[in-house]
Amino acid sequence: MYVQIITSTLRFTNRKRQHMIELPHAVVGAAIAAKVGNPALSLPLALASHFVLDLVPHWNPHLNREISEHGKITTRTRTIIALDVLVSLGAGFFIASTALPDTARFITIAFGAFFGVLPDVAEAPFFFLKSKNKWLERLVKFQSSLQFNVPLIPGVISQLLVLVAALWWVLGT
Repeated sequence: MYVQIITSTLRFTNRKRQHMIELPHAVVGAAIAAKVGNPALSLPLALASHFVLDLVPHWNPHLNREISEHGKITTRTRTIIALDVLVSLGAGFFIASTALPDTARFITIAFGAFFGVLPDVAEAPFFFLKSKNKWLERLVKFQSSLQFNVPLIPGVISQLLVLVAALWWVLGT
């Protein structure tokens, strides 16, 4: 079983169009902003981290597949997304709160979490409002080309490892 998990995690040919859940993106973005500090450097790095993390093997609901099969995103997936967004907001603000009473640093860290998820936030009108302008279509196509998706168990494990590493980096030192 462990060999199967490892091989499915390492198989680069298993690319389907979906997105990593937001929580690792938000926590890594916040961690970068907390550690780097300078918003002129940390916010672009938090944004860039989004695209790097999409290259890490991961699992997430298949938005494109659901839209093509059902004509919309299912209620189950909407619930997963809503919970993910709420937990991500909480995690981002928790990490930012470690900077208090330094309000400027708090704001930088909160924006770091936001910049970590910004590409997916920008795609929301495409998936949820069926907005099909050329800029959004290009963004969705570009982000889809970066995805490295694997089955549920190895995908969740890899996201948990990213999450734990980012939390350890920002809170453990």
